[in-house]
Amino acid sequence: MFGINKNYFVDFFSLLSVKNVNKSEFILQAGDVCNYIGIVIEGSLRTYYINENGEDVSFLFHFNHKLENLVFTDYESVLLGNKSKLNIQALENSTVFLLSKNDLESLYLKDIYWQNFGKRMTERIYLSAKKRVEDLLYYSPEKRYLNLLTDNPLIFQKIPQKFIASYLGITPQSLSRIRKRITIY
Repeated sequence: MFGINKNYFVDFFSLLSVKNVNKSEFILQAGDVCNYIGIVIEGSLRTYYINENGEDVSFLFHFNHKLENLVFTDYESVLLGNKSKLNIQALENSTVFLLSKNDLESLYLKDIYWQNFGKRMTERIYLSAKKRVEDLLYYSPEKRYLNLLTDNPLIFQKIPQKFIASYLGITPQSLSRIRKRITIY
């Protein structure tokens, strides 16, 4: 599981709690403090926020297909103890592992291996967020769609179109037009 040395896996696995989440159930709601890092074992989740216009904006999707999609959290809330601005909701019945902030910190104190693990995990979270911001800043909606199709084709099978459109920063109608244009070529 994301590069954990087998000699350390038992320590890690013993601290995880299993949670079964029903479709539409929230794992985290805006206004709550996030005290864990989660890992999708089965199913799919969506991280989203409500913008100043009251619109639902998809930020990330999580499922156990690729490492980048596997982990979910509100890292700012975990680090600073702030109330989260994010919602994390199951898109289907799902099973997740949760590692509490306290247990993660106890691992860091236990061995330098875990400090390096935390560093790698933080770097991945940062790079994932950076890529998300760059996609929105640098690319057209059509290019964002093509990037998503190339990087994560499974998203189009697992995630409703309205959430994909929101993730791409466009309306569902615009997504439909882009898909139609691309299939013509």
